[in-house]
Amino acid sequence: MLAEVLLLLSGHQSSLFVPHSSTLVVSPHLTEYLHPGEITSLNALADLSSKYRKIKSWATETQKKGREAILLESVNSTSRKGKQREIPSTSNEKLPNQYLTTLSSSILNILREYEVQIVEIESKILSLDPELVQDGEGRGYVPLSNLVANFDKWKIPLASLSTLMDELISGDGDGKSMIHVPGKLIDLVESKLRTGNPKLHKIYSDIISSLLHLFLIHLISFMLYGITTTLSSGTINSIGIDVGSDPSSPRYRIYKLNDNLLPSSIDGKTKESILYIGRVSATLKRENRDLPKSLVEGIKDEIMGVKGLDELSGFGEGIQRARAGIGEWLWTHILTGPQIIESIESLSDYFLTRKADDSLSLLAEIDKLRVTKLILSNPNSSSSVIREQDLDLAMLRSSLGTTVENDRYLEKLRWKMDHGPLRAIPTSNTDKNIKSGAEDNENSQSHIHRLFSSTLFGTPLTLTTSITWPLDLFLSPKSLAIYSDIHSYLIALRYTHMKITNTWSILSSKAKADARQQHKHELQRKLDKSCWNLTRQINWLISELLSHFMGIMEVQHRHLLVKLDIQEKTNNYKEGSLGRSTSKSSLRGSTIGRRSSVGPFPSKGKDAGQIQIPKSPLSESHTNWEERTTKSNKAPPTPNKAEKNYLDFLTLRSIHSQHLSFLLEALLLSDASVSSLIKEILDVCRRFASLVERWNGDSIGSEQNTDEFEMIKRIEAVKEIDETLHDQILDLFTILLDSQNPSPSTNNEGDKSSLEVGGGGKSFSRTSKFNHISKMMSRQPSFTGIGSRSKIGGGGTKENTFGSTVVEVGLERHIEQCELAFLCLGGVDGK
Repeated sequence: MLAEVLLLLSGHQSSLFVPHSSTLVVSPHLTEYLHPGEITSLNALADLSSKYRKIKSWATETQKKGREAILLESVNSTSRKGKQREIPSTSNEKLPNQYLTTLSSSILNILREYEVQIVEIESKILSLDPELVQDGEGRGYVPLSNLVANFDKWKIPLASLSTLMDELISGDGDGKSMIHVPGKLIDLVESKLRTGNPKLHKIYSDIISSLLHLFLIHLISFMLYGITTTLSSGTINSIGIDVGSDPSSPRYRIYKLNDNLLPSSIDGKTKESILYIGRVSATLKRENRDLPKSLVEGIKDEIMGVKGLDELSGFGEGIQRARAGIGEWLWTHILTGPQIIESIESLSDYFLTRKADDSLSLLAEIDKLRVTKLILSNPNSSSSVIREQDLDLAMLRSSLGTTVENDRYLEKLRWKMDHGPLRAIPTSNTDKNIKSGAEDNENSQSHIHRLFSSTLFGTPLTLTTSITWPLDLFLSPKSLAIYSDIHSYLIALRYTHMKITNTWSILSSKAKADARQQHKHELQRKLDKSCWNLTRQINWLISELLSHFMGIMEVQHRHLLVKLDIQEKTNNYKEGSLGRSTSKSSLRGSTIGRRSSVGPFPSKGKDAGQIQIPKSPLSESHTNWEERTTKSNKAPPTPNKAEKNYLDFLTLRSIHSQHLSFLLEALLLSDASVSSLIKEILDVCRRFASLVERWNGDSIGSEQNTDEFEMIKRIEAVKEIDETLHDQILDLFTILLDSQNPSPSTNNEGDKSSLEVGGGGKSFSRTSKFNHISKMMSRQPSFTGIGSRSKIGGGGTKENTFGSTVVEVGLERHIEQCELAFLCLGGVDGK
């Protein structure tokens, strides 16, 4: 009987005990021969044996299946290549993951202590140990109560482990495969760790230590070695998941944390830092680069040495120190300050045309190429074709004698002709290719590209550049496309200004020639005056717009460098400086927090605002440029509260995107209707310049080469252009003014929107438009001089959290300066 009981406690079956509910009880055939106390003791031992066998069976089966699954996954991952590695297992049976396998191994280790105790009890019985065996009348007698007392310390632990098994099995849903989410599993074991039973606390401490060790191994593999997995992987776990290619930069991947592996005790800030470090390591791994060994070993020792994941264990502080160390190394050895300075300066110099001499020389060279290839050459010869290579050579020739003559960045610039080479006489095949290409690119191109890219040749022409690693970590293809769009817009402005300057030269030369004439026809004088007046107005308009836009871009360029913490002091900037920054200080990768003014122009006052780097986002997001409007005059968010923030690839990309977003807003390009109106204004200006160029100075010609009827036609043409231009300027002024003073919906019919009065103003007379503008100007504080002083004036105004008062004042100034320029032009004087 005693041997049967010991075998039962070891997990073997016995005919003396029968199943009852979820446990074992003494067989009814045996109970009639036993004392009630003996029955109670045997039932207690049988219940203990039932729980032990249940736990042992589950742990053994789970460990076996888990090891087989891990080995199978490892073999398949090494034998398959490429995309075949992502093929999941075709078996319908769910396999236990590594955490359940580790849990089962820990439980088996705990049960070995129970098994050792059974052997020790048996040894004591055989040796007639007096602590267990009573020697009555010379015969060894072992009371069942002594056995129950010896195994009583396992009653609560085995009951708790049995409950844990039930929770794991029921958590799977179907009860067949024992699968549980790793993060929830760690939370479950941690919740059971909070107990007052010393034995139970020790058991769960051993279990949580093994699970924590496995979790930290997965954490280190992602953070320091960039090891990730896909969503299709079933058994091999990783903290980081490779979601797929980055839409804004397809060469790189998007990573996110595997929430199933993260316990709830890890806070959001720590998760963000883990993703930051892992993304750096994974990106370096794809470029066949590694973190320095000394840095990796130091971080590994610190992370693996933590005793828990809560705040008191120091896990979060260790992650933050690791992030600071990796960030410092990253911005010292990979994305250094000089690299970022050079790329930003080069993009600003060429795409934002900050080097005016090079831009003007380039336009002259391209115009010369157009005349040579498309006008003077034989249209049927092979030389009457403009190819991308011709434009690249023209760009290199134009740099001679300019400030960028020795700039190596010129080698990275390329012209792209969307519709292929341009011929003097297009062929039928060329027309078909142009139509098919236009249909393919119509939806993918921005309205800025569609409006201004065809200014020079009548066919889309785009300036592009090649960005290599690691600069493409923050310069996405979408950002480069925006640079190209802005370049097309500024080139259109500069090209129009160049044509008007040539017109001025033509009229000046003719005026000198006519000065020798003694008599002049009245029509000639009238035509002369009309041409000069219109040339003066156009030249003033384009010059003011260019000067205003270049000033905005210069200030925003300096603000961008301040946000990136590249410059040592913000007061080193000078308002009139248009040259390339000579600062060579590198980015500090650990923290950022610097004061600066906010907006397109420096704000005055000791609390002008603060620029704060936004935190690194968990996933990349970009501004949808097509949906931004002129009325959305909001600066990029600049938190006022100083706190530690760390630069990341996505953080850099976000800062740069905010910079481009504000440039689109300030250059009046964010709204398609405003951009279209500016395009129409530039077309009218170039149309007038082309007329004067075609007349070749004969607009004030003599009677011998120009009769009165021809002069009247020319006067009418100039008058028509003058009226059209004034109407367009009036419409643009109305839109800008209305964007600063949005009319409430309850206003009367006289307060029409800018689109009704401006964009659709054909049915309104110029007088009605002028009256509408006068009403809006009377409500505009900026023109009264009261509102602006109340906004900026010291004393009475307090900033909110983001310094919105100063931001709004700074952002509105560029619109107001445009309005003042139009007022000075006389385009809205009601004439």
